[in-house]
This record gives sequence, structure tokens and C-alpha cells, in this order.
Amino acid sequence: MRVWGKRGTRNGSVLMWLGLSLILGVLHLTSIAVAQEPVEAKEADTTVVLPTQGAPPPALLAPWYQDPLKNQFVFSLGLASWPSLGDKEFGTTSATSLPGSLNSVGGALQLAYERHIAHWRPGHLYLGAEFGGFLFGNDQAVLGTEPSTGSPVKGMLDSRAWYAGPSIKFMIGEGRVKFFVGAGVGYYSLNLTETEEASPPCTKFGGCFITKRSLTKSAIGGHVSLGIDLAVYQTQAGWQWRIRLEDDIHLVNFGSLDHFSPGVGGLSGPINVIQIGVIGGF
Repeated sequence: MRVWGKRGTRNGSVLMWLGLSLILGVLHLTSIAVAQEPVEAKEADTTVVLPTQGAPPPALLAPWYQDPLKNQFVFSLGLASWPSLGDKEFGTTSATSLPGSLNSVGGALQLAYERHIAHWRPGHLYLGAEFGGFLFGNDQAVLGTEPSTGSPVKGMLDSRAWYAGPSIKFMIGEGRVKFFVGAGVGYYSLNLTETEEASPPCTKFGGCFITKRSLTKSAIGGHVSLGIDLAVYQTQAGWQWRIRLEDDIHLVNFGSLDHFSPGVGGLSGPINVIQIGVIGGF
């Protein structure tokens, strides 16, 4: 019998290097933005008005990035880490009858809208809504032979999860770089699927996949987040563009997965997501 290996150490290294790369990238952009501030101030002061004697000096305009955005639209991509999922070993129904497992590291996507609702010193409060998804692929494809035909087959597992719900963020800072903490609740959905594919693939577009079993679970969960926003550019129409680096921790419990694989037990969080996003707002 073939036993599937775990990739916890390698997955942890991948997350660590990704996090370091994103942080270094944001710090590099921050240094460029800060270096440009004196130039912007110099360009803005093209006309010098000499005040009359006894008159107060003219008020200086605040930089465009100092005021909070009223509406923010966010699109983010990143990596998700779900150690509890990677530790599960699912018995397969494929011709190989070998145990299968899923990667604990997968892809993540997030779409969000945030609305400025209050100014509480020393920061600003945003209320919004989020939609996100996670995709975790097969740890290894299991190769076997179909008993009835003798043809080779490849068995695979995959997991997809998504969530949607309201969120709140508190943002601090008046310069180009702003820091924030946040939280949210939402509806979470999980889908587990085992498929088989003929090997070599058939001539049909996308291959010939046969779904052997599937399970869908849902639950109410929540998440906490922290991150930084970097103001990059403002258009003449008043739209501002920013870069966001964010770390989200999702807490959710989907309960037992025994209907998918007897004896495998329950599945819960945390799911840690490190993502980088683009913000457009006005």
C-alpha cells in the first residue's frame, strides 16, 4: 500500500518566503513614495504669493493621500494555509484503493467593498462586505488500473471553499502608509470532491473526469485581519489607487466529514490567508 507523504515543512517554507517577498515589495514601494513627497510639495508650490504686512500666511493644502477615501473597492490574491485540511487522510473509492490527501496550502481570492462611516481619533472606521474563495489541490495524484478494462486511471482529490459576509476595519495614519485592523462574520461553504481521469487523457476538451463522490458542508464563521495600505496614485478625476498587504485568519468549524470518508473526523480552522491587493476608490 502506498502512503501519502505530508508536506507541512515545505508548505510552511513557501508561506514564509511569500510573506517575506510581499513585505519587501511593499517596503520598496513605500520608500519610493516617501522619496517622491518632497518633489510633489515642490511642484505644488509653483506660485509664491507675498502676503501683505500684517496679513496671516496662506493656508497650505493637505496632500491628496491624507484624507480618507469615502468608497473603496478591493481585489486581492494570495495564498491560504489550512493545516487541519492537510493533516486529513481520505480513503479513496478509486481503483487504486489507496489513501489520499490534500495540500494544506492553496490559492485565495477576495473581493470587497468598504465604506467610510466615522472618524474616531486617531483613525477612521470602515464598514463593508467581503466575498472570498480558497482552492486546495490534490497532494499527489494516485495512479492505478481499472479492474474491468485494465486501462490506467488517475485518482484526484480537491477542495473548494468560499465565504461572504459583512466586515469592519479601523484604519490609522495620515501619510501614504496606513495601518488597519479588522474583523468580520459570514457564511462559509466547503466542497470536497474525488474524481478519476483516464490516462492518457481522452480526446474530449478538458479531459474525461468521472466524479466518484462529493460532499458539501456549510457553517457560520468569522475572521480577524491586519495589514497596511500604501497610497500610490491619484487621477485627475479624483480616483485614488492603493496597494494593500493583508493577513486574514478565518475561524470556522464544518463538523464531521465522515459522509465523505468514514472515520476521517471533523474539519475546522484556522485558515491563514496572506494576500496582496489593489484598491480603487474615491
